[in-house]
Amino acid sequence: MPAIPVIPPTARPHAAWRGDLRASLLCAAAALLAGLVYVNALHNPFVYDDYHTVVANPSLEDVANVRRIILHDVTRPVVNFSYAIDYAIWGGRPLGFHVTNVLLHMLNVILLFRLARGLTEDRLAAFAAASLLAVHPMMTEAVGYISGRSEVLCATFVLLALLSGRRWMNGDGAKWAMVTVGLWGVALATKETAAMFPFVLIACDWLTVPGSAAERRRRIATLHLPLMATAVIAGIGRLVVLRVEYPGQVSVHWRYVLLELDVARRYVWLLVNPGGQTLFHEVAPIGSLFELRALLAVGASGLLLALAWGLRRVERIASLGIVWLLLLLVPSAVLAVLDQGEPMAEHRVYLASCGAFLAAGAGIGRLGARLTRGHARTAWVGAAALAMVLAAFSAETLLRNAVWADPVTLWRESVDLAPAHYRPRLLLGEALQDAGRRDEAVEQYKIGIRLRPTELTGYVKLGLCLAEMGRLDEARQSLREAVAVDPHDGPARRALALLEKMGPVS
Repeated sequence: MPAIPVIPPTARPHAAWRGDLRASLLCAAAALLAGLVYVNALHNPFVYDDYHTVVANPSLEDVANVRRIILHDVTRPVVNFSYAIDYAIWGGRPLGFHVTNVLLHMLNVILLFRLARGLTEDRLAAFAAASLLAVHPMMTEAVGYISGRSEVLCATFVLLALLSGRRWMNGDGAKWAMVTVGLWGVALATKETAAMFPFVLIACDWLTVPGSAAERRRRIATLHLPLMATAVIAGIGRLVVLRVEYPGQVSVHWRYVLLELDVARRYVWLLVNPGGQTLFHEVAPIGSLFELRALLAVGASGLLLALAWGLRRVERIASLGIVWLLLLLVPSAVLAVLDQGEPMAEHRVYLASCGAFLAAGAGIGRLGARLTRGHARTAWVGAAALAMVLAAFSAETLLRNAVWADPVTLWRESVDLAPAHYRPRLLLGEALQDAGRRDEAVEQYKIGIRLRPTELTGYVKLGLCLAEMGRLDEARQSLREAVAVDPHDGPARRALALLEKMGPVS
């Protein structure tokens, strides 16, 4: 039997240092990629919800008035405070807000690299996971859209909480448990999605942390169960707040469960093949479990669950990634089942996608190890394939950023992909109106009204646009129709009263 070569003690620290240096360089490369692919997004304008969250947000004017910042958005005060800091540094220009989003994204790439490296002890797996997060075009709606910051910033605190939670689970002391709880609290004050963190943490414990059953039971009793109980209580509290905020408008629509399973399937497909991205996704209702879309949705969800279960012994990190992905899609699905907000929005996938990229990174790391054991040329082929994927995703991300540079182009894309839906028509009309193209805006508003004649917003937008054009008689008629749709709508009645006082056009 050949003797096992003994590595001199002086060589071991050198080898470890060299390995750490390579890992650091790969981490830096992934973070640099994350910055480079968003360079052309830095000068993009405010769009859509940015006017509500930033432009017309009076609480940002004084960063020292913490009480006003918190009360302006009590459910996401951390995000609002970050906007106030940007406003204090950059003023009302969108550039500074974009810079912060991109820097946070770069930080998240580093954090995901650290997490994947700690879980897999594989530099390639960590680089693959982090670089996919860095350049994937599905991340553009969270990173390149200023109002998507809640997703990016929430991911920062959740990733930090996972890193500190792993230190506690690996026996580094109770102080890390307290740090974990604190970071989770900040994440909850950033985005409600963080409520799923305790469930991801216990999955991480079960799948990746070694130790006896007694040690695991101790961790469950001392941290996991209290955190999960807190998450459930916080979720119930949020539902109560929703009922107060929207009295009579919050109810469970069980038929939307199938619809959200279909949305989850579409999210996963977009992560694999990000064609057909848009700010507004049309989601047609599903009326029966036996419809093709319903069968595909249930089948896809079942397949992912089965895959996660099957991989728990073979590739535990990939199993954890799939569980992470599915868990983090639950909060937005619950809101849709309660009929609160759009059923599908790409920015909601940001934190969930970290799990998908972790699973993909683990698979790429395993494949890379096999190729390395073979001929040297096969390893280069694998590296070239990964580089091509990253290059293709980078190019698509740059193109998506260019679409976001022009609100008219952005909403025209949504209209082209959902021509029979009224909402993108109204939003395209708004973008055209802001661009001074009022005749085109009027046409889009009229199409939107024809598509949804019971929707008040179209009549109001059309009336105000016509008033700007000096077509006051037509404007009055549109606002009268708005009041007929909803006689109790204050803004429509006030606008109509103002136009009535102006008298007939001479």
